[in-house]
Amino acid sequence: MESSRNTEATGEIKDDLSALAWVQEELRRSLDAAHKALRRFVKEAETLAGNDVDAVDPSVLRTARTQIHQGVGALELVGLPAAATVLRACEAAVQRFVAKPHKLTTAVVDDLEHASFALLDYLARMLAGRQVSPLSLFPQYRAVQEAAGADRVHPADLWAVDWRWRDLPDAGGATPRQPDPATRAAIEQHLLVLMRGHSPAAAARMSDLCAGLGAGAAHTQSATLWKLAAAMFEAQAQGLLKPDVFVKRVASRLLAQLRIVERGEGDVSERLAQDLLFFCAQSHSPGDGRKAPRLASVRQTYALAHHAPVDYQHSVLGKFDPALIAQARKRVSAAKESWSAVAGGEMHRMGGLVEQFSLVGDSLKRLFPQGETMAGELSHAVVMTQGSNAAPSAPLAMEVATSLLYVEAALEDADFDTELQGERVHRLADRIAAVRQGATPEPLEGWMEDLYRRVSDRQTMGSVVQELRASLSEAEKLIDQFFRNPADRNVLIPVPNQLAAMRGVLSVLGMDQASHALLRMRDEVDGLVATEIDPERVVQAGVFDRLAGNLGALGFLIDMLSVQPQMAKSLFTYDAVAGTLNPVMGRSEQRASPHTAASPVAVEPRLIEQAQMLAFSAVREDVPTEEVERDLERLSQQAQAADQPALAAAVTHAQEALEQAHGDADDIASVRGQLSEALVDFVSTASGPIGLDEAPAAPAPQVSVTPPAAATVDLAEDDEMREIFLEEAREVVETAEAACADLAGAPDDLGQLTTVRRAFHTLKGSSRMVGLKAFGDAAWACEQLYNTRLADQLPADEPLLGFTRWSLDYLKGWVEDIAARRDAGRDAKLVEARALALREPGA
Repeated sequence: MESSRNTEATGEIKDDLSALAWVQEELRRSLDAAHKALRRFVKEAETLAGNDVDAVDPSVLRTARTQIHQGVGALELVGLPAAATVLRACEAAVQRFVAKPHKLTTAVVDDLEHASFALLDYLARMLAGRQVSPLSLFPQYRAVQEAAGADRVHPADLWAVDWRWRDLPDAGGATPRQPDPATRAAIEQHLLVLMRGHSPAAAARMSDLCAGLGAGAAHTQSATLWKLAAAMFEAQAQGLLKPDVFVKRVASRLLAQLRIVERGEGDVSERLAQDLLFFCAQSHSPGDGRKAPRLASVRQTYALAHHAPVDYQHSVLGKFDPALIAQARKRVSAAKESWSAVAGGEMHRMGGLVEQFSLVGDSLKRLFPQGETMAGELSHAVVMTQGSNAAPSAPLAMEVATSLLYVEAALEDADFDTELQGERVHRLADRIAAVRQGATPEPLEGWMEDLYRRVSDRQTMGSVVQELRASLSEAEKLIDQFFRNPADRNVLIPVPNQLAAMRGVLSVLGMDQASHALLRMRDEVDGLVATEIDPERVVQAGVFDRLAGNLGALGFLIDMLSVQPQMAKSLFTYDAVAGTLNPVMGRSEQRASPHTAASPVAVEPRLIEQAQMLAFSAVREDVPTEEVERDLERLSQQAQAADQPALAAAVTHAQEALEQAHGDADDIASVRGQLSEALVDFVSTASGPIGLDEAPAAPAPQVSVTPPAAATVDLAEDDEMREIFLEEAREVVETAEAACADLAGAPDDLGQLTTVRRAFHTLKGSSRMVGLKAFGDAAWACEQLYNTRLADQLPADEPLLGFTRWSLDYLKGWVEDIAARRDAGRDAKLVEARALALREPGA
């Protein structure tokens, strides 16, 4: 049976939109690259058609499929199953043509591209806070499913519902019936009438027949299915559900189900029941239930009151290429800035106005109803201003600025292709024309004032969030330094003032819960600065843990302010007794202090995915350092939002190191390599240091994560990844063997001990990255042993060196077995048992 879906049916809108914003941008890049590759493939295939030249390499299609598949995973990670279903259909379509590349046509690529446009439009509207049903994606989904040759194409595929069988009460005075030939004959008769056209009488009779089967059914699931069918036919009979081809198909499937029951077989199709429930949700509300009691009973039992019918045959999504919208945003932003500068007397900016506004006009004509009218008026206003060789008059400057502001806001809200927008664009153009011709400017209309207020709030909040993030980052860095070395109290001196300033800002914004937490934090930090402290007593009092937890919660709250300021006020509570700020949606609680055992902290899958992607790009020479820096900044924000301050601190360390290394290619490469290693550690380990400094003497914040599912790679399909791993593993083992030999003569050499530990650490991370979990577990057991020895400052005695030589030899043989594809006999538990015996004698 198919698995249940656990997201809301009305748009799948999630609390944390920052993850969605990141996914949208990454998805746009991946899909754009895939579309370009597909179009190039089709063009080359057409060029080579009829020639003696070999066919175009289908590896291009496999690459495109991989890019689309990555998008599927990202959408699933952020909890958008319907969107992931659409993209999975695109992946299946491309996969079909990998085997038959000569059948790929421009029309199929167009369908794939339109599906991507609709998907990105859907995400943009969600980010703008607009209610949009995933069923709006159905026309595009249907096209790509047909291209993929799918057996099933149904709008219910995109309907997210927490399905389970429920007992439905008898409604509408049904007379029990049995699944016998007489009942089947009656159903066949009335179904034939319904197949030929709409017939309320036939639908009403079908509802009675199905209700009778439900009342007479011996099993709960069978009874529920027939009662759902009775409700659907009742909705048709009362004009509450418009019959279409999918409604007729589900009726035919009911007849097949009846034949199964008639034969005495007990199987009941869950998929059929879900489809019937879907059409009950698609029906208009029956009001008080008197008109359609069976439908009312289903809607009440399955809590469908908030579901409204959606026209899934026609989609408003994906009418425009997302690249055009992004281009329009840039054009409007540049024109708005230049116009503001000229209006302020910066006459040297006048020269570029005509070209900039010409580009804005081009975007208006492509995207907005009545866009030609506004484009013309903006052009006239610019030409008039340029001809006067002076700053525009205040009324003209105001009208043009208002128009640009409105266009920018509409683009941000993904709301520009409606009749209302056409009316407003035309109205703005008329106002510009009137002022340009010397008329007295009219007062701002109500919707214009709302526009200014909304945009002003957005810009003000953006500035506030930026300042709060900077202050929090600085305070966290200083507190983290103190965690590392509690004897140095001086680093905390600036922190109370920083916390007080943040408290003032958040108080003005109405964030009372956060203000109380910051006041408690300021007092605690003041106490740490003012008096000589015993670190162990502070740990026992929970000060370190409380500060770390509150810093993480504040980071999440500030991140929410940038996307959902109103929600941020209600999603956090302050516990005055414990002195902690807590999100109410059940996030991970605290970061362990450097002096306490780390407590498990659940890591959000999207954060693991982002760290994994950055780990790979950091060591790729073809990825510019500037791009790595941008991704670092994004990961830093996501780590704060996900309550992972240790990861955020490691990223900050990497950012600082990259800044210091500018100009020195070797230093940059070294920092990027260390960054990749730290991120691999975060993705792959169950617990351990998150940082770029591998020296064990410096205590670092610890984070314990729930082990994520290994990022699996099909080694049979990806020989390149397999060879990279094998080559790296051989080099790492060789390096560790040399360090082990040196330790025999100098067992207290901390540098060589660290080298061996790092070797096991690298083997663990790189193997897990390519799906070799068992190998990674074995290396992780060895790394844990060395972590313990390094933490206790113990030299390498003979038992440790003997184990190291044996384990390296075992892992070396394992590597060669992997290369020969005969590693089934290797067992990580053997290594784990020997490592545990040394780490915990008597275990």
